Amino acid sequence: MSASADGTTADYSKGPSTRRAGFVNVRAVAAALVVASVVLLVVAEFSVVVRVVVGSLETERRTVTGHADHDWALLLVAIAAVPLALGALRGARPAAAALVALGIVAILIALVVDLPKTRESGTLPESTSFEDAHAKAGPGLAYEIAGGVGLVLAGGLLLVAPALTPSSRRAASAA
Repeated sequence: MSASADGTTADYSKGPSTRRAGFVNVRAVAAALVVASVVLLVVAEFSVVVRVVVGSLETERRTVTGHADHDWALLLVAIAAVPLALGALRGARPAAAALVALGIVAILIALVVDLPKTRESGTLPESTSFEDAHAKAGPGLAYEIAGGVGLVLAGGLLLVAPALTPSSRRAASAA
């Protein structure tokens, strides 16, 4: 007899489990990326994006937060990413493509709006009082870029992940 000690038998007639097929793991990674990216974009709005420093000791004179620099644009991107991620995780390819687009928007905001402000020196208001005043990037800029890249990666993963068909959903829930 081939039954195990607890009375169960192996049933190989159903074929390999779809849970082991890999697409559930890709979706889990994509979901984690979306959550992390949304958190990073929200944190970036409240973080310092630009620091104005003076002197060789780089004494900080002024800071600019993300929301003050681009009027809550990344918060809107983060809010829009949540329902799109839910749709993309259910297999909607247009929602996955929209996640990629939102990620690109976040990256463009960081690189086109914020990054040039971190390279300023002579045009700063502090330049009238301090000859060596210059701007530097704060941690918020890295959060913005990382959040955008995460959305692009998550959307890209969901675009290439096999779609959940009704039969594979039943098989995944039965396993």
